[in-house]
Amino acid sequence: MAAYSSPHGIYCPNCGSSIDSDALICPNCKRFTHATELDNLATRARQLVAMGQLQAAREHWVAALNLLPSESSQRRAVEREIRKIDDRLSPPSKKDWTKRLGPLGVALAAIIKYKTVLLVLLTKSKLIISAFAFLAVYWALYGWWFAVGITGSVFLHEMGHYLMARRFGFAAELPMFLPGLGAYVKWQGAGVDPNVRAQISLAGPFFGFLSGLIAYGIFLSNGKPIWLAIAQIAGWINLLNLIPVFIFDGASAMTALGRQARIAVLVVSIAMFFVLQEFLCIFVAIATGFRLYKRDFPANPKQGVAYAFIALVIANGFLSWFALSQARLLFPR
Repeated sequence: MAAYSSPHGIYCPNCGSSIDSDALICPNCKRFTHATELDNLATRARQLVAMGQLQAAREHWVAALNLLPSESSQRRAVEREIRKIDDRLSPPSKKDWTKRLGPLGVALAAIIKYKTVLLVLLTKSKLIISAFAFLAVYWALYGWWFAVGITGSVFLHEMGHYLMARRFGFAAELPMFLPGLGAYVKWQGAGVDPNVRAQISLAGPFFGFLSGLIAYGIFLSNGKPIWLAIAQIAGWINLLNLIPVFIFDGASAMTALGRQARIAVLVVSIAMFFVLQEFLCIFVAIATGFRLYKRDFPANPKQGVAYAFIALVIANGFLSWFALSQARLLFPR
């Protein structure tokens, strides 16, 4: 909270002491008079830097600078952040240091020239190695094309989380595969708004659904049943992930849904079970009923999140059912 005013003067939001209109720090409690605004500016500036919007981030830091006393350590910290951004916005001019260093300079220049390839190998090694290990497990069990398809489907699902987290300005790592189990994306964000967390969670089942559509499209183009199986599994896995309990995506997404929205998910899930005979829909319904019983409703639910949740339950459930129905037509008992 910033300093507040009344007909009798301006007061510190922390201790209530009377302060001057241009005071940046309370003389009584020594708290910054714009503490809340400073926190918000710093948080947004860091998010903008993570998104690559350096100029906008600089403007936020400058705004914070104007609210800090000249001798404070916090002001010096903000000045350092501004200098870092300035260095990135205006990199120093290149010097012909390669000639002075001789062969060593040539070698260093080559490393810098191909730094992108080196960075990919160094920073993406966990993704590459774990993905190959994941692929190898399914290759040994079910063959090459199934392994490629299921690895690609899981990768797209996790990239949904990664891209959405980065879109909101959070630090996120590329997917890490767990051979024989699945994959996960590690991202950092303390005190995240439930609606934002829900959007990040639901991005996974959405991208996973798209992977199932891609697999079905490949089946239509080449007629190979293995791609039909991959499409069915993609729908099934992503429907499983929408169960709103434990570590599933549906659990954090459900946190943003109010009472009426949860009732809607419950009704749709039960209807989907009777229409499609997909037993996972019953688990979605049971878990949703449990979340209704818990009454952990958000203070500010968003209808858009509820619509997205219901749409993904329907889409992934239908994809799983439709692909399985097509397979039964191809291979009647």
